[in-house]
This record gives sequence, C-alpha cells and structure tokens, in this order.
Amino acid sequence: MSPHWEIGTASEGFEPIAPRALASVVRIDPYIVWASATHYRDLGGMPRGRVPIAIEMKQGGDTAQQFAQTIERNGWQHWIWMSALYGDPPAALEATRFCTAHVTREFYAHLHSDLAGKFERFTEALVITSHVDARADRVPSTHAPMREGLGNAIVGVCDEDIAFTHARFSEDAAGSRTRFQCFWNQNDAAEPAAGLGYGSELLKHQMDAMLNDARLHAETAHAAGGARVYGFAHDGPAAAELASRYPSRALRDADAVRDTPLPMIGVQLKRRCRTMRDALGPCPDAEVLDAVRYVVQRAQDIGGAACHALVSLNAGHVAWQQDGSSLIEGALDELMDTGACSVVLPSGNADLSHCRGALKIAERAESALRWPVRAHYASPSLAEIWCSGDAGAPAVDVQIVPPDGVASAWLTLGDIGTYTRGGDAICTVVHLGRGARGDGHMILVALAPTAARGGMRRAAAGEWLIRLRNNARATLTAYAWMQCDESSDETPLVVQSHSRDGGN
Repeated sequence: MSPHWEIGTASEGFEPIAPRALASVVRIDPYIVWASATHYRDLGGMPRGRVPIAIEMKQGGDTAQQFAQTIERNGWQHWIWMSALYGDPPAALEATRFCTAHVTREFYAHLHSDLAGKFERFTEALVITSHVDARADRVPSTHAPMREGLGNAIVGVCDEDIAFTHARFSEDAAGSRTRFQCFWNQNDAAEPAAGLGYGSELLKHQMDAMLNDARLHAETAHAAGGARVYGFAHDGPAAAELASRYPSRALRDADAVRDTPLPMIGVQLKRRCRTMRDALGPCPDAEVLDAVRYVVQRAQDIGGAACHALVSLNAGHVAWQQDGSSLIEGALDELMDTGACSVVLPSGNADLSHCRGALKIAERAESALRWPVRAHYASPSLAEIWCSGDAGAPAVDVQIVPPDGVASAWLTLGDIGTYTRGGDAICTVVHLGRGARGDGHMILVALAPTAARGGMRRAAAGEWLIRLRNNARATLTAYAWMQCDESSDETPLVVQSHSRDGGN
C-alpha cells in the first residue's frame, strides 16, 4: 500500500480512551495519543500489567492522600494503586495534589464514571515498564537518626547511574562506611520496597556490610595478583559530592563541622525501555516524582519534621515547554513550597543547536521548520512545537511534508494525523492545543525509527518539513524542541521563514 495520510479528530476517540471518556480528560497527554496510534510499537510494545502515571488532582478537589484513601475504601486496587508515599505522607505533605499511581488498561474505562472530574491532567510514563506489587503495605523501616552536629539537612541524589560504593560517598578514609542513609533502586522488581510497590530499598547498615564484604574480596583478589575493583558511576558522584558539601543553615556558623559532608539519600531512577535509551523523550514524570517524594519522606523519617532535603535531580531533557507549567515542574514546585525540600535540575546536558528552533510568524502568514532526520536511528524522533500568540490563544494550522514529498492536508486544532505505509503509522501528528504537558499550545510530531527493525516500517531519513500557518491577526511565536537519538551526530535544526497570505 502506497504511503498516505489519514486525518481524524480527538472527538472520535482513540484507544485506549473512548469518546465518552474525553469529557473527563480535558487536558490529554499528546504522547498517549501517539503511543496508542502506533500500538506502543516504538516503546517496547503494548503495556502489560500496570503502567505508571503522574496525576495533578483538581484544584479544590481531593488531595493526593484523600484520593489514595478513596481507592482503598472502594476496593479499586486491582486497576489503580497508589504507594504509601501518598497514602501515608508526613504532615508537611498531607495537602499536596500531585501524585502517582500504577494503573491497568481498565483505568481508562473509569475516566467517565468513578474518576470523572477528579483529575486536572495526567501523563503516562511511556518509556517505563511497571513492576509494581499492588499488595505491598507500608512497613516502617528502621532508620538511624542523624549524628549530633551534622545539622538538620540531608542531600538526596536521584540519577539513572549511582554507585553508593564510590569513594566520594564514604564517611571514612577506609571506605567502609557510606554516607547514604538509605538507597532506593527503582529497577529492582524482585524485592518490592516497603510501601513503595516497586524496587528495593537498602538501609545504611546493609550498605556498610556490602562495602566491607566487597573490600574484603577486593583485597583478596589484589593479594592474589588480581585487579582491584572500585565502585563507579558517570557524573553522579561529582554532582552529588558537591551537593553534599553545601552547608545547611545550621552548619554555616559551626566552624567545627563546616567541612563535614552532609548525610545522603539515594534513588537510582527507573531505566527507560531499550528502544528509547538513546532518545531524550518525554520525562518519566511518575518515577521522578516518586524519587523526590521518597527523599523527602525518608529525610523526615531520619531527621525529623524540620529536616530539609537538598535534592540533586539528574533527569534533564529537551522536552517540556520549560516555563514551569509542565506537570513535573508543578509537582516539584508544590513540594518546595512546603519548605520540606529544595530541588536542583541539570543544565547544559544537550546541544541546543541540534534540538531547538524558534520563529515568529506574521499575521495571516506561513513559516516552516526544516527538520533534518538522519538514517539509522533505532529510536523514534519527536518534535514538540509550542505556540503562543500576541493576542490570546493562537490560531495555527500545521502541515507535514516527508522527504518523499507526500504532504499532509493542513491539520487544524483538534486533528490527529497519521502518515501510514502498508497499514503502519510512520508519522503521527497530534494537534490538540493545551494538553497535559504544559499550559501552552503544543503540536506533537512523532516519527518511527529510521533503522529498519523488521518489515518496511521505518521513517524516511532526510529533511522533513513542518509548515505552520498563522490564521490570527496577530504575530505567532513558535518554539520547537526536537528529540532524537542523542548517540548520533545530528545536523543542527534549520528554521525557514517566509511570509505568505494564509488564504492561498
């Protein structure tokens, strides 16, 4: 079957959200639309079991804790489950509205009934496989209180690569005691951590025992002529060490302990599925929010209600509108507003010349973005186009021209377009305006990988053209974020602008 475009609308519904549920999903996540249109093919396949989602509860409605209690009271755990991080929070976090849950596909059938009107928005952790144990109950762990003189602050470090065995994280010169008070590995499904539902938790005494055991084996190997093995990670140790030496307010005037590193709490973030590891992709909101909530809760378990968590969160990427309106930014702002924590995000991890473009479109005019897509990408390529108008909500249409020249029709607000070949979706365009990923007007363009992994389903390499038409009598500004396989040498994004009567 020759390549062609199919245009539909959100009002027609899409799997797994039926039309009758759309009234309860005012702010739809465009990435869920794309994933559903492609049957999650570029994300490791259709999810089985539970999927992590991040939720913003309606303003003035239930808090996260109240919603967790509602789930338990109504016996909904077989299709939606929340961890003790939200059902049993410390006092400082009882009024929070942002939370996570792990849901089956049955969850979507309840959006128009049991869940109607409860959510402001939610996002799926599309690049994550959930291994939640919904039977897990909260089992309080025994945490050693902080030593006298260390002040009332703890450093949390959240990253995909953390080695608590690294020498920089040691309390002593011999490397036999770690500064980590507890450590949550979100990747471990074999031993669900108490109350967390997934991953495994190690406490300080367990990590110290592991360090001593490893040191003993390393010394034995060294004595026998073998190479000594040290714990390692990528940039995590350096960043975490710097953060752990930041003086808390209680330490600034204490000369005796001015240079004493702070105790630490670690979270190894859930790894993305294999096909998405080299692409930046959408933020896994649920796992990131869980990680910060864990640090805050354990900090208060260890240091008391006044303990402040200084969190280094290495989860940066080039998606989001990045104006503070994304779900995860709202969730982190809410946590910091409680006074329980401060969160630091990375900067400069991506070359913006390879992934960002911006243009202004005059009234009733058209402009275009030329998107060079290289061959042999094993991951999907994603583009977020964020639009804003000088006079209210933008009125913008989008047209996609693939390298083979089969241009789409102009897609208007509410349209969902798919470029298919042989029945397979090669390009998906989601033009729903204000959605779950931010307060602005966003258009998502998602391409299949350019590396063939079976059959003919692959996007064409070359220059894709994203045309934008401004229908308003005011200037339109568009910001484009391109997310591609970061392991490749990408060609910088090119912005092409031209004025043209929108009626032609």
